[in-house]
Amino acid sequence: MGRSDRIVRAVGAWFFLIVLAVAAVAVTIALVNKYQYGPETEVREYFQALQDGDGSKALGLLNATVPDSNAALLDGDPLAEAGKHLREVEVSTVSSDGDTTTVRADYLLDGKQASSEFKLHPAATQWGFFTVWDFDPTTLPTMSVSMPGSTAVDINGVSVALRDSSREFAVFYPGVYTGSYTSPMITAQPQEVAVSDAAKGTTMKLTAVPSEQLRQQVDQQIHDRLDACAKKDSLYPADCPFSHEFAGRIQDKVTWSIKEYPRPTVRLGGKHADQWSLPDSRGTAHIEFTAVNLYDGTTSKVSEDVPFTFRGTLQVTRDKVTVTPR
Repeated sequence: MGRSDRIVRAVGAWFFLIVLAVAAVAVTIALVNKYQYGPETEVREYFQALQDGDGSKALGLLNATVPDSNAALLDGDPLAEAGKHLREVEVSTVSSDGDTTTVRADYLLDGKQASSEFKLHPAATQWGFFTVWDFDPTTLPTMSVSMPGSTAVDINGVSVALRDSSREFAVFYPGVYTGSYTSPMITAQPQEVAVSDAAKGTTMKLTAVPSEQLRQQVDQQIHDRLDACAKKDSLYPADCPFSHEFAGRIQDKVTWSIKEYPRPTVRLGGKHADQWSLPDSRGTAHIEFTAVNLYDGTTSKVSEDVPFTFRGTLQVTRDKVTVTPR
């Protein structure tokens, strides 16, 4: 074998090695592009931000704007609590249309199978090889929360105010949001709402229930009011729900007592559906006095039961209820 043949073979070997190296670099770039810079990576990072309670990062990754609504659930513990219900997340590209790629995340949300789709597009390149992907701009969904009869509610562990017993909250998706309420006067059983769709508005409706303490305070205030009325020495006690018609003359005092106290059922409704009301309720008073006969001056004992109706309004705060007779 001559020298020229050896040179040709050496050049051929080097050329083959260069081709292999270029191919290896191309494969490496393709793999890095797919698994470290692909659209699926952005979606995985978004899910991790939700589970970490990092609302700022999640909002930036999702490329989303916050609608005109309360933002109390978009960061920290409320967001981490929403993301805590995510399990077995699997991310895959399902379609591409021009520069738009659709990525689907399949997962268990609060133990139930669900999925969400995200649209992404190439935004830039790094080092001339690696594609950087961005989510298509979107707007966060909202969740409408209502609890007639209350001005506050607890959602995912944070207390938030309700205007006119309802409010709109911006939320990330996917996630589970749990609403409840407990105060000395009012309680509400927990309600869960799962959010997995950016376009679908969700609703959380809680039912406020008067506590035993509220009922006791209402009864006590009614008792106190009627007891004060019963101390008045008059057939027509002022600002009281009972009276007795009598045209003759009375000797000594008029004595009232309450034989049966009203027990109204506190409820929501009446003139305003989101306010507590006190339905009219029946009671019985008892009156005793000595009547004087206007013709012969003789006296007789009068002892009668007097049915009456108690009417009133309620004002309920977190730790107090006020009954106002009307």
